[in-house]
Amino acid sequence: MRYALAPPVNALTEDLARIVGREAVSTEEPERRAYAHDLWPKHLIAKRAGRALSSGPRAVVWPSSDAHVGALLRYAKRAGVKIAPFGAGSGVCGMTEADADTIVLDTKRMRSVRALDVPRGRALIDAGMLGQHLEDELLARGATLGHYPSSISCSTLGGWIVTRGAGQCSGRYGKIEDMVLGLEGVMPDGEPFAAGVPREGEPDARALFVGSEGLFGVVTRAHMRVWPAPTERRYLAYTFATLRQAWDAVRSLYQSGIRPAVCRVYDPFDTYVFRTGQRRSASKSAHKIERDPAAKHPVEEWLLRRTMPASKAINALNFAFGERVFGRSLLILLFERAPNEPVDESVSRARRTCLSCGGRDEGEAPARRWLERRHSVSYRQPGTYAKGLWVDTMEVAAPWACFQALYEGVRGALAEGGFVMAHMSHAYPDGCSIYFTFVGASPDDERALENYTRTWSRALEAAHNAGGTIAHHHGVGRSKRQAMRLEHGAGVDVIASLSRAADRDGVLAGGPLLPARGEGPAAPSITVSSRDVSIDAMSRLVTARPSCALADVHRALEAQGLALRGAPIEGSVGEWLARVPSAQVLRDPVDHRVAGYVARTASGARAHLLPAPRRAAGPELFTLFATRPERFGAIETVTLVAHAKDRQPEYTAPFEEPELATTDNVRAWIDRAAG
Repeated sequence: MRYALAPPVNALTEDLARIVGREAVSTEEPERRAYAHDLWPKHLIAKRAGRALSSGPRAVVWPSSDAHVGALLRYAKRAGVKIAPFGAGSGVCGMTEADADTIVLDTKRMRSVRALDVPRGRALIDAGMLGQHLEDELLARGATLGHYPSSISCSTLGGWIVTRGAGQCSGRYGKIEDMVLGLEGVMPDGEPFAAGVPREGEPDARALFVGSEGLFGVVTRAHMRVWPAPTERRYLAYTFATLRQAWDAVRSLYQSGIRPAVCRVYDPFDTYVFRTGQRRSASKSAHKIERDPAAKHPVEEWLLRRTMPASKAINALNFAFGERVFGRSLLILLFERAPNEPVDESVSRARRTCLSCGGRDEGEAPARRWLERRHSVSYRQPGTYAKGLWVDTMEVAAPWACFQALYEGVRGALAEGGFVMAHMSHAYPDGCSIYFTFVGASPDDERALENYTRTWSRALEAAHNAGGTIAHHHGVGRSKRQAMRLEHGAGVDVIASLSRAADRDGVLAGGPLLPARGEGPAAPSITVSSRDVSIDAMSRLVTARPSCALADVHRALEAQGLALRGAPIEGSVGEWLARVPSAQVLRDPVDHRVAGYVARTASGARAHLLPAPRRAAGPELFTLFATRPERFGAIETVTLVAHAKDRQPEYTAPFEEPELATTDNVRAWIDRAAG
């Protein structure tokens, strides 16, 4: 049936029931409110302030097949409503905000491991599968994905993919983009698609869907790299007199080829909090939270709202004297071993590295305690909000050469709005991420919203100005989209072009990834170096022009004891990258080929990505510029990851690419975007 306007609820329910079955449709208020938005802290502050939030979508549907998804998308076009794909709603960046013109498409009835081949290191998994269910099933069958985010019990595989998520064991297994071998799903016109290994010289569509945040289609299945299930864990912990010593130890570990699954560094105050919690009775703390997580405390709230704004002074003291007052910085390492895989040498080398960098051995207890309680912190937020405060986290990343500036710049920006703690939780040979936790309060919630918004704006600009990325693994959403032009420059216009070309009828409700006109800072002016080759030896990065001969790059790197792994000797940088723009998954799970670039788009403006070890700030566009310069724009400089000439990673991922061809409708979509 075709409607001039969105159909009335009764008619809509009947229409949807004919597609997915009556038991898979709900227009009831409890369901609609549950799907209205995700867990963005700004929503929680606004709700506490009494502001009206969205009452939720017009309906919620639970499809159980690609045919259902395709029929729903075609129906939405006819009925004049929008479709909002939904995983589990645990995002913290405001990606979900469904209104009365929206149908939420919950994927969680599509939740099977369809195929598993442990010797070949790959599996085919439905995107709606909850993370903990997925990992439990894989472990029972002798495998692991190795993706353990804090939200593993309340997030889905599809959600991880479209936000470029990371798990706590990324040091061994990589981020989600290091695991995606192929994708299947449904385009906005209702037609199925597949994105597999690209043919030589063509764009890699997988890199566009990963991180797309629902703009280009509905991902329903993923071909994922898997590992043999671990059979042993080893635990290490060291403290360092300075934070700089601790992260120098981490850099040495990863650049020497050591691959601990977990690597976490806590700054002095975060170390103090960690150790204080270690001394408390876990059972008493758990009982207190369980008894009344959101109890009202009027006197305590009044005091906190008026004393927390003084956190600026508290932060200043912490920044100036933290190492003197709170003591040493803690490094936790956890190694996992698969069957027949040696681990003793890795552990021994890690011990020697930490000691040589000034570390003091703290035994196994801190690392064991972290593993036992690694999910507990996320569930403490209700009590914090009940006391009149707000709490949020920000995860950024930068190459090692920019790391100090990133830590100090973002910490200083966040300190204007609340009390700040930090730890480093995802490390790579070329850089690391920093995970900030900040707590703020204001005399009332209206001023809290203003404070919250200003704090985020300052911190995002500080991350960019320090040479870092605005997001490492939480995604963008409404929380960070204001900074997308800082991150991508004119690349934002390319993403918008891809979105329009994919969704010509405006069926998908996606779009928080893209800033509105005039929202946020303008694109920065990027200066392109006149040098053909420049090297950041600390981060092991080399920046070159596409016209530069690969032989010259190799010679420059060899003088630094470095090498460009997998690159031929003959030809130019641009010719090589046009043939193999960027492998989606590499054998070394924390390796990647392209860390950043500057490109001149077809419109004459500059798109860019400052070098970063990993990011979660939208789709990866480099593949378009490398293979279609005449259509999307030409690369001016590219930053590539180099490696120690005489050192390989101690183990690499076992996997084979699936025989999955990219479908013609995906190629046609990319061609339309270029036009």
